[in-house]
Amino acid sequence: MSKEHDVSAIACQFQIDGEFAGATTYGSGHINDSYCVTFHKAGVPVRYILQRINHSIFKNPIALMENIQRVTSYLAAKVSGEPDRSRLVLTLIPTRDERAWHVDADGSYWRTYRFIENAHTYDAVESTDQAFQAAKAFGRFQKLLVDLPEPRLHNTIKDFHHTPKRFMTLEQAIASDAAGRAIFAKPEIEFAIAHQSITSVLLDANLPERITHNDTKFNNVMLDDVTGEGICGADGDKPREGRRAGSLQGDHAVLHVRGARARLSRFGWRFLNESREATPCLLRQIDDVRAGHPIPDGLFAGRCLLQSEPRRTQP
Repeated sequence: MSKEHDVSAIACQFQIDGEFAGATTYGSGHINDSYCVTFHKAGVPVRYILQRINHSIFKNPIALMENIQRVTSYLAAKVSGEPDRSRLVLTLIPTRDERAWHVDADGSYWRTYRFIENAHTYDAVESTDQAFQAAKAFGRFQKLLVDLPEPRLHNTIKDFHHTPKRFMTLEQAIASDAAGRAIFAKPEIEFAIAHQSITSVLLDANLPERITHNDTKFNNVMLDDVTGEGICGADGDKPREGRRAGSLQGDHAVLHVRGARARLSRFGWRFLNESREATPCLLRQIDDVRAGHPIPDGLFAGRCLLQSEPRRTQP
């Protein structure tokens, strides 16, 4: 955490009944500050997720929260007739002055979600079925939002999925080599440069826009503890209009295929060796795009994810 916060006082700004019982830091996310807060209601503990929005990443927190309000309320209406509907969509808890966010004395923006019980996220894939369930959940997310009415969602991170600009950042980082590390990443750099030609394929294909998730990492899907099904997306910060194929980024395919990661930092993309295993499948998907073949919702991800048996990462 970047600093200490009066979590109790902040949590009490939201419409939560009962008595504050405690809070702990929660999850493995590295962007927002997340807490699991517990309130006692008639002697029964009820949990919530309280988050401080990272202003250095999301420059316009109000626009971000307006997106989340629109998307979650629309999804909730879509699944209103389904069993267990309260666990299928993130539910924002409003503040006592009926807003979706609270601004504290330091100018930080906070939000609260209802805690989804009996489900978890995982940082590493443990079976091909888990990979399938994640792909299916992301596909379902996009399908439910296919008819979200105008206006367009706010663009909360400019050029987030503009691959040619990402590659330019990588080239600049390699050229400056500010930390003197380029020599240690020589095979990865050569691999990335050899595939520069594919960076603009999806932009040049003129694919139709859809509402896409845009952060399709495996640990952004909650899996039911009993059935193992993907029930709900755990991150609603980046949905906006985009291309289905473009929503599948390195984190998604690489993490699923071999538990490896492709991380974006101020030094640009750094591909680990295992990313080579994801590339042949991604290239086949790009060939499909070039040929004009339809790509069913969710299966662009799913076909890549199930190409090879994932391995459990060591603790």
